[in-house]
Amino acid sequence: MADSRSITSSTSPSARTPSELPDQSAHTWLVTGATHGVGLEVARVAARAGARLVLPVRDAGRGQAVARELRRLGAEVVVGHLDLADLTSVGAFAAGLDEPIDVLVNNAGAVTPRRRETTDGFEMILGTNFLGPCALTNLIAGHLRGRVVIVGSGAHHSGRIDAADPHFRHRRWSIAAAYAQSKLCDMLWARALQNRLAAQTSTVDVQLAHPGWAVTNIQNATGVPVLDRAVTGVCRLIGQSAADGALPVLEAAVTDLPPLTYFGPDGFRQWRGRPEPQQTSALARDDAAAEAIWEMGVRETGTDLGEVDRQVHGWPPR
Repeated sequence: MADSRSITSSTSPSARTPSELPDQSAHTWLVTGATHGVGLEVARVAARAGARLVLPVRDAGRGQAVARELRRLGAEVVVGHLDLADLTSVGAFAAGLDEPIDVLVNNAGAVTPRRRETTDGFEMILGTNFLGPCALTNLIAGHLRGRVVIVGSGAHHSGRIDAADPHFRHRRWSIAAAYAQSKLCDMLWARALQNRLAAQTSTVDVQLAHPGWAVTNIQNATGVPVLDRAVTGVCRLIGQSAADGALPVLEAAVTDLPPLTYFGPDGFRQWRGRPEPQQTSALARDDAAAEAIWEMGVRETGTDLGEVDRQVHGWPPR
């Protein structure tokens, strides 16, 4: 969406490299999950482009280590505590945020080897991948002034949402089913969020991206170190690096796009390659389903979208 506050670039996605991002020196990026993997690579590239970074982290020690690295790249970095699996933590972080956010990258995610619950009793994967980010975005909506990027997954194509039992309290839980459900929820949440922003005539827009099969610590889901190492070894053969996996997310963050463009790798099975716009599943484009997921997010988290800043802030950078 091209408007006075969108983060835009005239360079086509296929022609640009990470080092060629538009100057971000006047912009603040909030990146969740920035201590590892794709989120860390996104933060590194944004830092090199001059962005100010707000990093909500669960592990304070790891967060400070990443902050030191990014400061060596010349970035100004603020680290705050956030556990997306705890709504009290989400609320505390949001209450402490006191600056505008130009790019919000909802990247953090989780995979667990067995069914677990969050502090609030949500199934852990759904709570961390969808409900926590949903609550965070709602609570900081008044600070948003540019773009929201929601990191999805090709797994959403096989996702099935059981509205009567989204937390797998009565049906059989599996890693694949729980993860695919959470990522389909993300796609539908993005659609409902964009619809609400448009209704507010907000110039904040929502974009989607997936990293393909990126080799990150999220593969370490079995809970058995030897097996985790074997899975990682296989992933290295068929997947791509976290740095390459970050490219679709970066394209979604800085390219002039229609709302809800979905970027992913262009290679075999969309597992690896250069970023390109792709098609979401038919269900992910269903407005009625999106509304149902939005209502579930509101009901479960007790949050709803506030008023988003509508004033012009000098976008895009000149």
